[in-house]
Amino acid sequence: MNESRLNRDFSGALRTVLTARVDAEAPVKERRYRRLWFGSGICVGVGLLGGVGAAAAGILVLPGGANVTVLAAPVVETHSGTATVDLGPAPAGVTSAAVELTCLTPGRFVFDDGASIVCTAADMGTSSALSGGYNIPLAPGQHTLQVSTDPAASWTLRATYVRQATTDWAINSQGQRYGVINAYGTPDLVAVVATNGKNGYARSKDLFDADGTAASNSFKSPDDAIAWQEANRGKKHTVPVYESDGTTRVGEFIVGGP
Repeated sequence: MNESRLNRDFSGALRTVLTARVDAEAPVKERRYRRLWFGSGICVGVGLLGGVGAAAAGILVLPGGANVTVLAAPVVETHSGTATVDLGPAPAGVTSAAVELTCLTPGRFVFDDGASIVCTAADMGTSSALSGGYNIPLAPGQHTLQVSTDPAASWTLRATYVRQATTDWAINSQGQRYGVINAYGTPDLVAVVATNGKNGYARSKDLFDADGTAASNSFKSPDDAIAWQEANRGKKHTVPVYESDGTTRVGEFIVGGP
């Protein structure tokens, strides 16, 4: 394993430490989203555009996003406590299950891959009780999904067999790759929604400088990671947003803040 790979792995481990610490300190409603994204390995955040949810909804596929094909009718089941949902025979070409879980009571609901969603009493009857646009990879022949929770917690799961294929990033006239973050990495320009509501792209370097990714490459211990977090707690970083050409500015994107 080369030094570059070692550095990436070490930085990733430290970022996991940071995430766990933030989870422990964040309000429950904030943790709900953080646990879902990090637990499932989906690298998207508030304001970052991802291709999976949009593609599954038939809206659009951004460069680097997932082109999703529905292969079967959805299965909808309601349960209390931990239960296994049988999706029926897996069709040819299936890669994932597109799932939406609705909390019917407060609780923490954990998927097969460790991703989880936490609903509070305040979430009941609101859009916060619904997790949407999440695709769970399936092993060959897998036809069941398990949701683990407390015996008194109730939930409804809607799950659909899909085939998911990651598209290529686009390249602008300056040779910059642009699109969404995916399993292959991060393009030079990352799709975001600016604070003025406009869609555009932020330079990945700017995002990495703002969110601690760049700093994590120099961390030599978990203490360094925690020190960086404490030093940047509550700070707001403004990142320019551009059109896909990487030069025409259309707004700004905020990382951090209270």
